[in-house]
Amino acid sequence: MNAFQIALLLYAVVIAAGGIMGYVSAQSMVSLVNGLIAAVLLLVGLAISFKNPTAGFGLSAVVALALGVFFAYRFFTTGKWMPGGVTMILSAVAFVLMLLAALRKP
Repeated sequence: MNAFQIALLLYAVVIAAGGIMGYVSAQSMVSLVNGLIAAVLLLVGLAISFKNPTAGFGLSAVVALALGVFFAYRFFTTGKWMPGGVTMILSAVAFVLMLLAALRKP
């Protein structure tokens, strides 16, 4: 595993944990389902990245961008740093990393 794959794995775990936390703290089934779906998509991107880094990291970048946009909207409408602001920043960092990984030469 390279550093980008490790970062992607950690990001997927954090997103899954956030969905679980949303369910536990607010009984939000939507948070649980969406968090787990996003984490699974990120893990699929991770698996693909071993054979085709451009496709795997590209998929992960798209998921990170979608999460970043969603949580930016949540942050700017509620003003709450948790989970909106923190996840927005984390997703922006993950997006940049995944984009760099997708575009780098093998």
